Amino acid sequence: MAVAAVALLAVGSPARAQQVTTLGYQMAGGNRTALMVDFSQGRPAPLVIVLHGANGTSEQIRRYLNWDEIAAREKLIIVYPQGVSGSWNDGRPTDGRRFNPVSRIDDVAFIRRVVSELDAQVRIDRRRVYVVGVSAGGHMAYRLICEASDLFAAAAPMLATLSIIWKRSCPGQPLPVVMLNGMQDRISPWAGQPAGVDPDGALLSAPETFAFFRARNGCSSYGERALPEQATSGGSRVFIMDGTICRRAVRLYRVEGGGHHTPTRYDRRMRPVIGAMLGLQNHDIEADEEVWVFFSDKARS
Repeated sequence: MAVAAVALLAVGSPARAQQVTTLGYQMAGGNRTALMVDFSQGRPAPLVIVLHGANGTSEQIRRYLNWDEIAAREKLIIVYPQGVSGSWNDGRPTDGRRFNPVSRIDDVAFIRRVVSELDAQVRIDRRRVYVVGVSAGGHMAYRLICEASDLFAAAAPMLATLSIIWKRSCPGQPLPVVMLNGMQDRISPWAGQPAGVDPDGALLSAPETFAFFRARNGCSSYGERALPEQATSGGSRVFIMDGTICRRAVRLYRVEGGGHHTPTRYDRRMRPVIGAMLGLQNHDIEADEEVWVFFSDKARS
């Protein structure tokens, strides 16, 4: 189960007062939609595309994460695309995409269409377009890094590790990448996932994914530092691993003791059965704020 699929069970999330616009697109695979929250005030603004998890919806991920509040403060445009049947065609074979049956949908073309039409409809800063993906949305973000890097200034795949497919061939230009993984995540394991029936179903471990992007982005080494631990985190702790002397920045948030959650300082409580399945949620940081700090000084040349 992906984070987005359980979002409506959370309570204590911040209120959303901004008007939400539903965007429509006629694609080869049928009608598609996305939600947009626009705080640009008519000025060219950075665009953040946020991709939900498997079995999720654009509205669920919007309510679960904190991007509307960041957009209000930073004057951003946020778009939450909707996957077909709650899924993304992230390039993995069927047995590697346990929740994703949409193997013939061209989601790369869909995201390109979203960016292109927004550029014509509202004033986006094309040098500052970013993508965030959570769980299965993180796997889709990896595909966009490899197949649509010309669109983006930086990417943030969270609660997902790299498919062996993209390790073999990732033709796009290197992008700044920030990742986040829980070391006790049972859904997107820190240690990766072996191949099933199809050898292309294997997933790298989080350290291997971090190493892949360090090599791709020309980093010489990496360093690690612990963030302050809050009393509410129940033994979970966040460590930042940064590539050093890189041509493009690479960062991994390692959540020691963390499960299949993005860390938050908000009081988002899950029903006990859901919380037990997803594991521990860290409260030392607000993950979306950390991602925005990483994105904020990144722009395409």
